[in-house]
Amino acid sequence: MNIYRKAALFSLSAAILISCAFSAFADGTDTRYDEAYQAYSPADTGILDGISAESAVVIETGSGTVLAELNAGSKRSVSHLAKLMTVLIAAEKIDAGELSADDTVTVSAHANSMGGTQIWLNVGEKITVDELIKSITVGNANDACVALAEKIAGSEEEFVSLMNEKASLLGMSDTEYADCTGMSEKTVSTAGDTAVLSCELLKYEFLNPYFTTWIENVRNGQTELVSTNRMIRTYKGVTGLKSCASAESGECLAVSAKRGDMSVCAVMLGSSSDEDKFADGKKALDGAFGAFEIYTPEIPEEVFEPVKIIGGEKMDTDVTVINAEPVIIPKGAYPSIECQFTKADSADAPVYKDQELGKITFILDDEKIIEGSVVSKEDIKKIGFAFALKKVLLNLLYI
Repeated sequence: MNIYRKAALFSLSAAILISCAFSAFADGTDTRYDEAYQAYSPADTGILDGISAESAVVIETGSGTVLAELNAGSKRSVSHLAKLMTVLIAAEKIDAGELSADDTVTVSAHANSMGGTQIWLNVGEKITVDELIKSITVGNANDACVALAEKIAGSEEEFVSLMNEKASLLGMSDTEYADCTGMSEKTVSTAGDTAVLSCELLKYEFLNPYFTTWIENVRNGQTELVSTNRMIRTYKGVTGLKSCASAESGECLAVSAKRGDMSVCAVMLGSSSDEDKFADGKKALDGAFGAFEIYTPEIPEEVFEPVKIIGGEKMDTDVTVINAEPVIIPKGAYPSIECQFTKADSADAPVYKDQELGKITFILDDEKIIEGSVVSKEDIKKIGFAFALKKVLLNLLYI
């Protein structure tokens, strides 16, 4: 999986927001969004105007581009939204082949002791990982969450350590997990960190059915699960994620949706009521899809013309473009984007694959929104005596 080190600097004019995708870093094992929501102060797009939530973030999930925020770094209880980290760790284990949805879990006394929302698991009862994930994603079940945590790490305590390690890797610097369920008053996070977590979760497409299921049955039909996220049924293109509430957190929502090639997640913490929570989420998503779009760079054909190689075993090299990734732009700004490029007429051998031979830049309103490199597609060795002699002899054969 790809790993990112720093959010590229976002530039904007009075009413225009443009941002760049994250660049690669680290050891190739985790993805990190380094406090992306704090990289700049978003323009006043009106996306979050009038919402009741005390803190909120709207983010494009593919790039991690923040489209709007309100008190995004404010630490607070996030209730069942903490369970999203439990699901993420389980998803990673399944993806790595270390855990299977068909694996059976034996319920412990500790899991059975969980209060609050639950599916009433009995000590010694056997249940599959698949049913536990359903119970967490659809039903917010605390006992199922602990049972899954114990299956993965041996104990809830060890699993919480995994949660905090993962949060650190993702750059969730304002998050601290004291339990796997989110019910502890010591478990805190922010809207910004929850948005980062949501982006990571949405990479695992096999989770989509879990997050978009409205009603489900588990435990051989003994327990019915009904999602509290009503946007599953009412919002076009919804892909998840979770709705919840508690006395400490207030009404909370992390909701994501996809339209075309653009995926957006809105996180609302501390909305004033259940009704307002979903109104806040809908307003945020509608605003994002209405104000922004993804621009995929269109590379001029002349950029791909071969570059001559001087003193090489080949006379030229084919080229390609790297690091020219899609970006978020204001909707309708596409006709104003200008492409500029420079490329060497020739290069001295040796030339190496991915060696930079030029630059390509895309500009909107005098701001660089994309900057890529024109690079060689192959290695070309410097011509040597043996190669030159061979070529002369071959030419003589065909005289």
